[in-house]
Order: sequence, then C-alpha cells, then structure tokens
Amino acid sequence: MSKRTTVLWMALILICVVVFSSSPVQRETNGIIAFMTDWGTRDWYVGAVRGVALSIFPEAALVDITHEVPPFEMLEGAATLWFASREFPSGTIFVCVVDPGVGTERRPIVVQTLDNRFFIAPDNGLLTYVMGDYGVKAVYHITNPDFMRHPVSYTFHGRDIFTPTAAYLASGRKVHEVGPEITDYITFEYNAAWVQEGEIHGEIMNIDLYGNLRTNVSHRMSDEFGLTFGAMIRVTIEGVSVEMPVVHTYGDVPQGEFLAYNTSTDLLAFAINWGNAAEHFGASIGSEVLIELIY
Repeated sequence: MSKRTTVLWMALILICVVVFSSSPVQRETNGIIAFMTDWGTRDWYVGAVRGVALSIFPEAALVDITHEVPPFEMLEGAATLWFASREFPSGTIFVCVVDPGVGTERRPIVVQTLDNRFFIAPDNGLLTYVMGDYGVKAVYHITNPDFMRHPVSYTFHGRDIFTPTAAYLASGRKVHEVGPEITDYITFEYNAAWVQEGEIHGEIMNIDLYGNLRTNVSHRMSDEFGLTFGAMIRVTIEGVSVEMPVVHTYGDVPQGEFLAYNTSTDLLAFAINWGNAAEHFGASIGSEVLIELIY
C-alpha cells in the first residue's frame, strides 16, 4: 500500500469517526429542545437563548412551550411543564426556567427520567411533577465549564448554563459529562386528591387564560366517585359554593352557566361557559377544593 493510499485511508477513517460520533443513532437525545419560562416575549431573553442554542447546534429543533408562566410562579410552571411535556417524544430536552434564586447557591441540574426525557432547570422544585410522573433515572449537577457560555453572568443562567447544556446534549454529548450525579435534589410536597366521608378533597393545579380551574382530581377518581356525564355536584372553593353538572364540554351548558368536565390532561376542571370561573370563586393555584355528589 502506497504512502498516499495510507494517508487517504486514515483521512477517511477520521471523517467517519467525526461524523458517526455525533450521529443521531448514537445520541441519547433526539435534537428537540423545548423551552418553558416566565420571561415573557416583550424582551430579548427568548431570542438570545434561541440564538445560543443554534450557535452551538444549528440542527436543533427549537420549540417554545410557553414563556408566559407568571413571574416566579413555580407551582404553575411545574404544572404547565408536566401537561405539555407528556406530548413530546423520548429524547426531548426541556429547558425550564422559573428561577427567582438565579445567581445564588441554588444548583443548575439535569434530570434524566426513566423514559429518557431530559429536563434542565434550577434545583428549586420546578421539576417536581415531571419527576413524580416519569420517574428519575439520574440527576446531575451542571458543573462542567465546557457546557457553559463564558463568561457566566449572575442573572442569566438560562442563556449561559441551561441553554448551552441543552444544545451540547442535543448535539450528542453525554449527560453524565455535565457534572456529578446528585441525590439531594429539591422537590416540593404536594397532596394527591382524596375521598373522605363521601366528599372529594383536592386543590387547584392550574388556571388557564379563560379562568378555567384544573384540579388534581384524576379522571379515574372522578369516575369512581360517580362524576359521570349528567351528574350534579356541589363545588366549594375559597368559601364559595356552586352547584354544576358534569358534562363533556363547554357548549353542553348555556352561556354563563357553570360546568365540570374532564380535561384533555385527564383531570377534573370547572369552568363557566363564556365566563371566568377563577374570578367567581376568587381561586388561585393551591386553593382547596371540596366536591360533593348531589345526584
């Protein structure tokens, strides 16, 4: 074999190593990066992180779940993330930022779930619901400077730590490279709905733009309790009681009337057709809910 042929073969091998080392077949991720934040869209923050992601991995598929989580509202952010993330395929990377403790000693983390979704967020409880639903394979503290944009600011870790980490993972870097595995991560306590003395006790998990109140009462629990189509129930929230029917959708009742229904996320909710149930009850995230079956 001539010297020229040897050089050509070596070059071909090197090219194959570079190409296939980051091929989709060998990646832990699928190239999708989904963002959920409380930044809003008025300012430049969203555009900046999208630019950082594309600068590192131009082939990334960028998705905005929402940037309209109310500022600092981690409970709402946790629920929003849970509802949306279940619709994404395994291998998706989520950048999740509701971070009132930015720049302090709170840790930036990556959570790999049992079904191989990857959630990048501050270690402040924001990932509680997704960790509880999908299960945790491993949690890593992001400490490797190779996964960060430099210099790292004190106030924009979404740009300088979370998004670069997501982009490098999307490009094929392995999650264990980001830093040490940890087990003392933070989750907040939350109660499942329960039945006592013929009443369902739950709480409000989410309030959407229309004032619809999504609870933590599962479709299965409501069915077992008899909250099927046509049932009449009494709902008490913040001391306000309202009787309403259980139906399929808003148009099953006249405009201005209350209804209870099982949502697309398989949770019981309350609404007013063409109205705002949250305003009527004075409800907020975490408000206690009492449900009584009338007939």
